[in-house]
Amino acid sequence: MRIRIATRGSRLSLIQTGIVMNMIRRIEPSVQFEIKITKTTGDVIQDKPLYAIGVKGIFEKEVNMALLRNEADIAVHSLKDLPSEINPGLVIAGFSSRDSPYDVLVVRDEYVDDLMALPSGARIGTSSIRRRAFLFSVRSDVVYDVIRGNVDTRISKLIKGEYDAVVLAEAGLVRLIKDLSDFHVRYTRIPLDVLPPAPGQGIIAVIARERDTDIVDVLRRASDPKARIEALAERAFLRAIGGGCHVPVGGIAMYSNGRLGFIAGIADVNGNRRRIIKLVGSPDNPEELGVNAAHELLEQWNET
Repeated sequence: MRIRIATRGSRLSLIQTGIVMNMIRRIEPSVQFEIKITKTTGDVIQDKPLYAIGVKGIFEKEVNMALLRNEADIAVHSLKDLPSEINPGLVIAGFSSRDSPYDVLVVRDEYVDDLMALPSGARIGTSSIRRRAFLFSVRSDVVYDVIRGNVDTRISKLIKGEYDAVVLAEAGLVRLIKDLSDFHVRYTRIPLDVLPPAPGQGIIAVIARERDTDIVDVLRRASDPKARIEALAERAFLRAIGGGCHVPVGGIAMYSNGRLGFIAGIADVNGNRRRIIKLVGSPDNPEELGVNAAHELLEQWNET
């Protein structure tokens, strides 16, 4: 079997593509791969915050088009970058095992790696309106500045002193940089009930054409069962929240000891108010838990 893989050309995207190839090789050792690099809108536009670009799926649209044009057989993405609905005819068929879902605060050595210990007026770099809204609700006395670029670019800007701290997804940070001490920076996890992550954070998703049943079957057999359950719950949450919800939200499912939990949060863009909910459901129907979490969160939000 030969599989053509569409992916972005960033170092992190190529590392994640390698993880997917290893996933597939575990069940199909003889498969051969060809990598097709695609540049996305999010890669090209670097001078605007993500929410200001005004295009849905800025990191996935062009990559998925390679499948629709039959230039590739599968596409590799960070699951958190996928919008609630993908192109008709395509399906998310593969899920990697989940790395850390946490967002982390990265600081230079002269600072304590603790959000609450940062001095008033400290500059925190983030390109995410979700991160800014939730963090502002607990630290309104610091400055949140837009930062763009790949993970290593953001770390470089931190080291140069352009920011006092940056907020990143731990999964991407660890995949890309194995030993942060070499950069004279360190990080700490931000609790999930302080900053709920983007749905899908920490999971690599693999998209295929729905009609390519042989490839879809390979990807499903290669997938991590635990990550798949959590991903299904979080994708259902994302769809139920809906494209009409313009308020920052986060949500994560956690499958452990036969039980599926869900933490979800919502905050206004100025951080003046927020709600965090926690639910428990059955792993046999993860989508139901995701939908229930979305409905409960919106109900509580609209009551206040």
